[in-house]
Amino acid sequence: MTLAMDEVKILEQLRGVDFLGFFSDETLEKLARSCKVISLSPFEVLFEEGDVSNSMYIILSGELLVYKKNKVIARRKPSEYIGEMGLIESEPRSASIRAETQTQLLEITAERFHKEFDLQAQALFALLKTLSVRSRKDLDVMDEMKGELTLAEDNAEKFSQILDGTSNETYILDTENYKITQTNAAASRSLGYSKTQICSKALYEFWEDQSLLEFELFVEPLRTGKKLLQVFEALQKRKDGTVYPVQVKLKLVLFSKTMALLAVVQDLSESRLLESKIKRMAFFDSLTGLPNRNMINDRITLALAHAERNEQNFALLFLDMDDFKSVNDSLGHSIGDELLKEVAKRLTSLLRGEDSVARIGGDEFVILLTGLKDDNYSTRLAERIISALKPVFKIDTHEIYSSFSIGIALYPNDGKDVETLFKCADTAMYRAKEQGKNSYFVHDPKMLSLAHNRLELKTLIGRTLENDDFQLDYQPKIDIKTGEYQRLEVFLRMKDPDRGLVLPAEFLPVAEDSGLIVSIGDWVMQSVCKQIQAWKQEGIPLVPVSINLSQTQLLQGKLAEKIESCLSNFSLEPNMFEFEIPEIALQQTPAHKNLMDLHDFGSKLALDNFGMGLSSLNNLARIPLNTLNIDPKLIRGLSAGINSTITNTIIGIGKSLNLKTVAKGVETIEQKKLLEHTECDWAQGYFVGKPLSPEKLKLLLQKDL
Repeated sequence: MTLAMDEVKILEQLRGVDFLGFFSDETLEKLARSCKVISLSPFEVLFEEGDVSNSMYIILSGELLVYKKNKVIARRKPSEYIGEMGLIESEPRSASIRAETQTQLLEITAERFHKEFDLQAQALFALLKTLSVRSRKDLDVMDEMKGELTLAEDNAEKFSQILDGTSNETYILDTENYKITQTNAAASRSLGYSKTQICSKALYEFWEDQSLLEFELFVEPLRTGKKLLQVFEALQKRKDGTVYPVQVKLKLVLFSKTMALLAVVQDLSESRLLESKIKRMAFFDSLTGLPNRNMINDRITLALAHAERNEQNFALLFLDMDDFKSVNDSLGHSIGDELLKEVAKRLTSLLRGEDSVARIGGDEFVILLTGLKDDNYSTRLAERIISALKPVFKIDTHEIYSSFSIGIALYPNDGKDVETLFKCADTAMYRAKEQGKNSYFVHDPKMLSLAHNRLELKTLIGRTLENDDFQLDYQPKIDIKTGEYQRLEVFLRMKDPDRGLVLPAEFLPVAEDSGLIVSIGDWVMQSVCKQIQAWKQEGIPLVPVSINLSQTQLLQGKLAEKIESCLSNFSLEPNMFEFEIPEIALQQTPAHKNLMDLHDFGSKLALDNFGMGLSSLNNLARIPLNTLNIDPKLIRGLSAGINSTITNTIIGIGKSLNLKTVAKGVETIEQKKLLEHTECDWAQGYFVGKPLSPEKLKLLLQKDL
């Protein structure tokens, strides 16, 4: 997508904003495209002191005035920004803003600010630098003040007015004993003394950490002319005993025809607090309060040095929430955020005091386990994490089940630097996902090529989709008693020019993680409809076709409408289609509407691989199912004399709910004979029928049906 002309201009201006220089063009384009442009007429107010801080603004054109109590204290021009302090501090507006001329602003909301900026430490420190420069501007008017004081020195009232008009503490000192001869209202307010009380002391007497000798060391370069201005910091003590940090600017001036010292003192309390908050934003996740990637990187670096020095081991666990995107897409980002907070709490409760947990991305967490004396501690913790995160999360009115895939890397076996350890833990995490998710995997050196392989697979999937090169096979489900075809299940095939056929178990997890699974699902639906239409036109006798729907597809809005539209385009009846759904879909309320819509539309629903998951009978009863597919793992155990009780129980459950039961994975004659003595309805597997190409299946259908 290209930027509109006005968006291109905005992008150019954003590149000129100091703290945005650390962001990629992609991020800046996103800001230019998605952020709202606001226009202000001359004298129009943007916000007032005390208003809620919910946005910051970048000035695109025009000029803004910053004022407090009707007094203008600053001006802001194009490429400058305003309102950021309220977002950083989460405090109401500290000043009012109005337009001086016709002005255009780019609004960055608080949500966008924290999303884009919290993990970008360089931008935050650039922001801090700009704020620091702004806060010192009052101190840079010393030369102007010197001229005003000279003109007003014979007019005591006017002189006092000038001093009281400055926002910082201001002092006139004699050069002999450094006694304060004049001061202003700001000094009286800050110190808690009257002007008279202040003028009875030397300035350094208010400082906790500076003596007369140290003060003279600052003054001496001014006396000798080596310096025109001295800048230093001190700790200043109020009348009530509290101490606050200050910055002092000291300058020699001619006053009443004699030399005097002009000291302008700025309270640094707010800027230090602001600096602390910005540093926290740079090193901590604003949503969960956990350390972020910057902080955990620092801690891993320290752990590396300590482990090498003391010959100790440590572990890095990389955690990724399975299917978190579907939560955001179906329930909204606010629910997703609350889920992440609850996950953070559960993770923190499992750790020792010396361990660290960080959130490094959307649904990604990292745990650092230091000082390990037992190599198996990391795997035991991974098991505890999986158990702790298994119970339902109750967010508002929603019940959310989550699972995590965990990769484990160990120092020094898997790496001796931050990048390598991260890479190994990440690779192991993806291996855990390929094992079926909700599990952990310890990195093996043989897995180094796995990440590269996943990238190649993602590229191959995209290219195959673009070139329409996927292939479909059809595997029959037969009546156990009669052998008649009851269903044809669709299987997706992908070929690599170099290594040949790529198994679905290899490429489908990559498609799911990358989001390509939705486009693949659309392609499958279109292709199957096209094939069935062709067979109908040729007079080929047909049975309903079974199509697998992924969890991601089931959480799409208006999935049923999309399927209905596809069937309508090919003039096909909905009862010719059965949709197989994963067990986890029964636990996700957002998927239920799509399932109900598909049922009401006239299609059939089958629960796939039942028997090894977490589904309850209550969940089974909530969805209008037609078929129960028994997990192939249970069927494989029949010939060994195990799982028969569980299998018969599942068949009984199916009968009680008036569902057809299908034994999937029937690969031997012994398994089929055992099933013939049960009440199981249908069988599927290599023994009763292999997946066939459309051409081979057509010949069978013409012959057998």
